[in-house]
Amino acid sequence: MIASPIMKILRISFALLLLLFQVDLFAADIVGQGWGDTEAAAKREALADISSKISITVRSKFKSTQVVSARTVDKNRSEAVAQLSENTVETNSELPILGAEYVSRTEGSQVSVQATLETSKSLPLYEKRLDALRDHIAALKADTAKAKDGDAQYNGIMHMLTLLDEFRKLNTVAIYLNGRPHDPGITEEALENQLRAVTKQVDSLDLAAKILTAGMNEPGIYILPARTRQSNEVTPFAALLRDRMSANLKTALTPRDAAYMLIGQYQELNDGVDVTYRLFDINAIAQKTNSVHISKNAYAGLETTPKTTDFEQLLKAGVAVSGDLHVEVSSNLGRHDLLFNEGDEVEFFVKLNESGYFYVVGHTAKTSESNSYLVELHQAEGPRKFVYFVNADDANKWISIGKFSVVAPFGVEGIQVIASSKDLIDALPAATLDPASGLYFVAASPKEGVLKTRAIIKKFPQSVQTSEDALIFTTRQK
Repeated sequence: MIASPIMKILRISFALLLLLFQVDLFAADIVGQGWGDTEAAAKREALADISSKISITVRSKFKSTQVVSARTVDKNRSEAVAQLSENTVETNSELPILGAEYVSRTEGSQVSVQATLETSKSLPLYEKRLDALRDHIAALKADTAKAKDGDAQYNGIMHMLTLLDEFRKLNTVAIYLNGRPHDPGITEEALENQLRAVTKQVDSLDLAAKILTAGMNEPGIYILPARTRQSNEVTPFAALLRDRMSANLKTALTPRDAAYMLIGQYQELNDGVDVTYRLFDINAIAQKTNSVHISKNAYAGLETTPKTTDFEQLLKAGVAVSGDLHVEVSSNLGRHDLLFNEGDEVEFFVKLNESGYFYVVGHTAKTSESNSYLVELHQAEGPRKFVYFVNADDANKWISIGKFSVVAPFGVEGIQVIASSKDLIDALPAATLDPASGLYFVAASPKEGVLKTRAIIKKFPQSVQTSEDALIFTTRQK
């Protein structure tokens, strides 16, 4: 893959950001809070909370920094950091947390766990692991270069891709903890170029599914539909491929039940698509990588190109976090690469890390229907029905905002959550009730709806903390 000029600029910007703000913004210890029916479940939520806070901070600082000339950045340091920028900003799995310390207590029927990642204790663990990974990658690189057999070369490249994913995520946390950027000694672009010469090419989705799931015999695997790098939309091609892969695995019904996550990406080429899947354990460490090239005739008639990329980029652009307030939105099937079938019952959840207010805007970006609307969050008179207050006792806990049935028309939808430390009752976008649907429409197009909410955010005074999060999901008839 040849990096586009825009991506090169973004990588330079992110590298500069890490250099400028490394000491002032990232070096503090970080605390995560989790609740669950068991201590293990609560601990997992606490670690996910730490991971999320790191990702939100990095993403926020990245998106709020202006692109500048690469001439102002030390070249070697810039290149070392640039290798992880794209993966960090839009990662699809949790960041690995090493050396956290835990305090747990029972609160009624639930267990509460507080996890603390202390820089002085954890940073040496990350740097030691990064050094070991770099040496392992170097040895694999040398062995793969000497290999004469195509299968040996393929396996070596897959192994390096697996380690490189772990390396970049560990590097992200290490930099957050004010550590030095580590250089893995190889780039994903270089590995992808090598891979094309030895990738297994197939003319059948069934055979592709077998190759992508080869060696993954562990029980409790939850499969996400493969996505392109530019979109979270689940295309018909990605949905069918996931269905075929499920037949070869011992799958889990939901991410919460899973011991492993199988996460994929694909790239469209002139003669077909390259698909790569990675298997992650519950600690967000990649265990195995498989890749395959699928020729066009294997998926004839199936759409592979996302149709809502512009809308997604606008929605995911987000707003820089103002203050320490963070908001997250998720679903009963997680928050990435979501696909729901007709008749499914979908439940959405919102979490604020401290007391505050939020409202929710739904966006539909479908061929037959396109609009934005305010979501009613509870029974109340007037605009108050759209605003939810999170008290101190419910901070850091997932709050259900309702269950929804998947019905026609099908396509891509988005959920956008706006949060503030200030009551949002007077800051809601203007909405009009549509008697036919019962929805309170904000705009006739999702792009217009997103821009309206962003305009409101920009009007908040600097003393008010604000935050935003969003997720994209696809619905289909089945």
